[in-house]
Amino acid sequence: MSKLIALKEKLAARQPVLSSTIVNLSWTGIIQKASAFPFDMMMFDLEHGTLSIESVEEMLRMCRLCDLPSIVRVPDCVPHLISKTLDMGADGVLIPRVERLEQVETAIRCARYYPRGRKGCGGFSNLRAEDQGSVEVYNDNRLIFIQMESNEGLAILPEILEKYGKELAGVLIGPYDTSIMIGTPLDILSDVMTDYIRKVFDICNAYGISCGSFVDGPELIARYRDLGGNVYWTGTDIGMLCMGFKATCDAFQTETK
Repeated sequence: MSKLIALKEKLAARQPVLSSTIVNLSWTGIIQKASAFPFDMMMFDLEHGTLSIESVEEMLRMCRLCDLPSIVRVPDCVPHLISKTLDMGADGVLIPRVERLEQVETAIRCARYYPRGRKGCGGFSNLRAEDQGSVEVYNDNRLIFIQMESNEGLAILPEILEKYGKELAGVLIGPYDTSIMIGTPLDILSDVMTDYIRKVFDICNAYGISCGSFVDGPELIARYRDLGGNVYWTGTDIGMLCMGFKATCDAFQTETK
């Protein structure tokens, strides 16, 4: 069984899912190293960071070779960004700042072939071995995540899941943007943020949809688990590097006192 199929099964069953994020480092060897660890998927961030289309395409190809499912956060919900990302080999997309039903409709239309969507056919790495020859299998194998980052998004989330829940792989929270939008800027541990997260997760749980959040570091995984999440989108490439730096420097200071 490929890791993509295993990931789909975990998401459908709302089992724990672990991811990290590539934001700035474009060396494809990172993917080879990451694939040796029990990550369920890898997120690539084209909304923030410094990755180019060319570097992402190379890393997506390495993900395919290493059997590590890849999700790309696109800069915005724009048709050519969604379709092109899948053509380059992404297994799915994350749509940021979802606040309108039309955004979800656009994502589905651009990520799915007819009759479920209107995606154009093309791209060197568009098809996987599992879905060649079957439009329906292709449609099922491309994962669409949406990101909650405001009260406007929270308000419309039940309608989104009621109408399009079967097309979505999961709902993720962007905690820092959310904290700004709901009035506690950059304080992701505030009572207001905790209430927001719990409301998003409760709605998702009621509809049987996987949900989670960006998690700064492993020490916060338990927080999101206890609030009802099952997808832990943990850390970034630079953040992981700094964790290694810190562990080494702390050990040096302890052992050389």
